[in-house]
Amino acid sequence: MKLFCFGLGYTASHLISELSPSSWQFSGTHKSAGDILFDGSTALVNAGEHLKDVTHLLISIPPNAGQIDPVLHHHKEQILNMPHLKWIGYLSATSVYGDHNGDWVDENTIPEPTESRGQNRLDAEQLWQSLDLPVHIFRLGGIYGPDRNQIGAVKDNSAKKIIKKNHTFSRIHIDDISAALIASIESPSPNAIYNIVDDLPTSSADVLDFICQLVNEPKIEGIAFEDANLSDMAKSFYSDNKRVRNDLTKAKLNWQPKFANYKQGYADILEKLEQGLL
Repeated sequence: MKLFCFGLGYTASHLISELSPSSWQFSGTHKSAGDILFDGSTALVNAGEHLKDVTHLLISIPPNAGQIDPVLHHHKEQILNMPHLKWIGYLSATSVYGDHNGDWVDENTIPEPTESRGQNRLDAEQLWQSLDLPVHIFRLGGIYGPDRNQIGAVKDNSAKKIIKKNHTFSRIHIDDISAALIASIESPSPNAIYNIVDDLPTSSADVLDFICQLVNEPKIEGIAFEDANLSDMAKSFYSDNKRVRNDLTKAKLNWQPKFANYKQGYADILEKLEQGLL
């Protein structure tokens, strides 16, 4: 089998590390450095050769300004005519759901994005779904894992603890994203939508408090959201308040998150750091 990743970043690279090299061939694009360059502004050079004999396609590139989806903008016809294609995974985000005042949402909830970031994601989802292709949509929570976590920020006192009353985020460990993607590859269901989140939505402040406890650092003094000097992008993450269910993903993919909550995930990261495994 042959996997091609548009956007060979954190998630796609981790997925590749979990696939058997004896059964798979892998390749993918980088934005600015690497053998296969694609930043969305122009078409991928030698795309036909790169996509030849590809059986599985992972889309891990967000929408660009002025383009609903940069991959389809440049390569829709080529993808529509890939004869061996069995599975496409489109990595979206839970931002498509918008704000639900802390209530639970699932895959049957009608998306109502409140920010352009979520609307762009939803537009890209719908564009992929409109095509006669074996597309699977994965709505990811906030991603964390090795090399993408707040342990270092807590230790060097650069972490910022934002307090916004009753506000929660849904998260997911990178290991559990890869496990869900592999489960979907092994049991494809075109047009499926899956929420990829853990079992415990919680505030960012609670996560930082736990990390402080974990690494024996004093708790960080909180800053009220209204008083925090946040970028527009950072503020947008606090504009939506919801808790995202993962029941359908568990049932349809026979998937259980290895790290059911952030406490398990961060404890594992710290243990591996202390053992020199990361």
